[in-house]
Amino acid sequence: MTKPSPTGSGRSTSYLYLLGIITLFLAKPLVLRGQEHHDEDHDHDHLHFSHPLVTESPSPDTKVRLDYIFGWINTDPEVRETVLRVEGEYAFTHSVSLAIVAPFTFRTAPTTDRANGLGNVEVSLKLASLRYGEHGILVGGGLSAGLPTGSDAKGIGSSHVVELEPFIDVGYKKDRLELVGFARVVSTVNRRAGEEAERNLGADFSALYSLSTRLETLLEFTAEKPLIGDDRRFSDTFIVPGVKLYPFKNRQVMFGTSVELGLGSASDARAVLVSAFYHF
Repeated sequence: MTKPSPTGSGRSTSYLYLLGIITLFLAKPLVLRGQEHHDEDHDHDHLHFSHPLVTESPSPDTKVRLDYIFGWINTDPEVRETVLRVEGEYAFTHSVSLAIVAPFTFRTAPTTDRANGLGNVEVSLKLASLRYGEHGILVGGGLSAGLPTGSDAKGIGSSHVVELEPFIDVGYKKDRLELVGFARVVSTVNRRAGEEAERNLGADFSALYSLSTRLETLLEFTAEKPLIGDDRRFSDTFIVPGVKLYPFKNRQVMFGTSVELGLGSASDARAVLVSAFYHF
């Protein structure tokens, strides 16, 4: 990894302002359009997806989410990391939302590489169409940007590289079953001389079944593969079983936990996720 640039924080702020301007430019007409067609959308307001734990939800939401992630790789030397992640999402309408995710990482092993710090803050604009809501189908997409708020020296995020991630998604809901699929392309920009370009294809899938109004089970799958370079296999592949619990009748508060199990070349990797949600 290269050393952090002394102008990294200024670049981060510039990218944040730029993304904010783009978001407002895109969101304003969508908000107005959502208000104009409020009566049409009202019939489909019931089509709301319960948020998976690893896969993103296709439904725009207004919520706060807290995550605790403990991950390790059984190599020699062993790698261990703990991530505390805070997410805030605001839904302008039933069709548009904006989310900000801030991760803080503690790397405790190997001992020679211990470090902690803020990773790349992610800003996401999510869009959803309610056109097929009466059939239990939600389609959408959006754009995520990973801002360079991390540290190249610590190997936690980056102080200069920006990640752009356009995505498309589809959700299907019938009775107690919810199926969600995402496809995304991750590209890096603002690289320094000598740094290789990165372009990866990612796919996420979630199957959720509601056992009761208080308990849901999940089986998720996530994978990513490089689109450029010599190795173009799905190298980061995980299967993720999990459960979600609603302690109160109003379902505004939710807790969940899951275990990420690496497959194939990632078979040495494991992670435990514990999440808490509050929906406004």
